[in-house]
Order: sequence, then C-alpha cells, then structure tokens
Amino acid sequence: MRTIPSDAASNLGTFLAKDFRATFGTAGGALADQLGSFARMAIECIARSDALYHNYEHTWLVTMVGRDILHGLMMSRRIEPSDYVHLILACLFHDIGYVRGILAGDTAEEFVAQEDGRRIRLARGASDAALTACHVNRSKMFVRERLADTPGIDAGRIADAIEFTRFPPAPAGRSATTDFLPRLVQAADFIGQLGDPMYARKVNALFYEFEENGRNRHLGYASPADLVDKYPEFFWNTVSAHIRDGMTYLNLTESGRQWIANLHHHVLCAENALRMMGPQLGQNGRFSNRLPCRRASKGA
Repeated sequence: MRTIPSDAASNLGTFLAKDFRATFGTAGGALADQLGSFARMAIECIARSDALYHNYEHTWLVTMVGRDILHGLMMSRRIEPSDYVHLILACLFHDIGYVRGILAGDTAEEFVAQEDGRRIRLARGASDAALTACHVNRSKMFVRERLADTPGIDAGRIADAIEFTRFPPAPAGRSATTDFLPRLVQAADFIGQLGDPMYARKVNALFYEFEENGRNRHLGYASPADLVDKYPEFFWNTVSAHIRDGMTYLNLTESGRQWIANLHHHVLCAENALRMMGPQLGQNGRFSNRLPCRRASKGA
C-alpha cells in the first residue's frame, strides 16, 4: 500500500544516497546505500508516532538542515565521508525515542526511560509526547541497539551527538569535545523547528504536546499564540547561542541562507504581529489587522 509516510521515507533515502554519491563520488557506494537504507527505516519508524509535532516531517526538516550545514562546512574545511554519514544519522534518529515499542526492553505497558534499564508507565490515553523527558535517552539507546555492529558506523559518536539535542540546552560551550558533530546536530534540531517555513501553522500541535508533558507551565505558555508571540524572545535568549556554528556554515550556500531567512522572517512577523497563518490572536495581541466580518445585507 502506498502512503505519504512511505513515499517520504523512500524519497528521503534516495535523495540522501544520491547526494552522498554526488559529494564523495562512487568510492563510497556502500556507505551511500547504507545511508539510504537507514533514512528509510528512520522515517518509516517515526511515522508510527502519534506525537502531534515530533513526527516524521520534523525529522525530515532537521535532516535537511543537517545536510545543508554539511554542504556549507565543506566550503570551509575538509570532511570525510564518515562525517557526513554520522551527522545525518544523528539527525535521522535524534527523536526516534518518542516512538513506543522501539527498544528491546519496552513492553506493552512499560517503556525504558533510563540507560540503566529503568522503565516508566504512561497514563491511559497518553501519546508518545509523554516520553518527552526521556526521549533523548531512548534515542541514544536505539542507536546503540540497532547500529552498534554495523560496519563503518560508530554508534557512540551518533549517540554523543544526539545528547546535544536535549532541551533545555546546557550553557553553550558546556563540553570540551573536539568533535564538531554534536554542536551541528544541535543547531540542525533547533533550525529545523524554528526555521520551518510552516512553523506558525504547527505551533498548535507543539503547544498541545507541551500541555501533555507539562512544559507549558515551565515555559510560560498559556495559549498556542504565545509560542508565536514569544518567538523572538525564545530565539534570541535561548536558541541563538547554540546555533552559531550551524548558521555560519548555512550562510555559505544558497540553500543554507534560505533557512536563515526563514528564522529572521519568523522573528519579524512575531515582533510586528504579522500573522499570515497559525493560531488566532486574542485580546493579548499587541494589535491586529483583521477586519470584522461584515453583516450580510437583508437582500443577500
């Protein structure tokens, strides 16, 4: 049966394999095939998730940002084929931990939450978003379970990069790691979300994920509209320090600059209450250019 997620999985796998070959030539043909296969697996797997926002589309976007960062990085330094593969795999699997049942230790009622094997139970009716607090742990465990024995793949390196997608982020410069991958995967995760051209349309889904896992109370969001109105504050105060390297490399390619333009567009729209899609502004909106519906004439 042909479905949108299966088409997305197939198309992304084909695209990444072709991009890898175009970048590194035919010498890495086996790695290219491997990358395409893992991409298809990741998208098919996360497409099962019932989390409202963290779905296969988000993973797709983060992976595309990662790919564009890599192409900018190649403008400024030499990278090896393995660097490309490991960064892309970290992007593909960074949110796989949201999916219930993917780990060997998961059962129908309990889900592994910690790397020491501790499990949690979810409330009746909970979605995958209820695993937010432990999804990074689960993603790292998935990578170690599924990729550890794969030739040419360093599961530990991928897991270390996924660790940097944990939110809230630790202060910039928290790690003495000399590997550039973790910081770039972190940037790809933030930019894939906040630089999504359809971000405003998706904030309702993100808000209700936050509502399920209790994050709205900590972030001060009372309505989906708050995610849009507070976008500039969140971007400049929380995100910008963690995406500098990624932004530097994105700025080196035309495709990368489009992500930067998207980010600045969202800031501009939020600062000026320009709402072209997304949640309705209410009484707390700074101003609104919406016109009231005209009352129909009696002759209408």
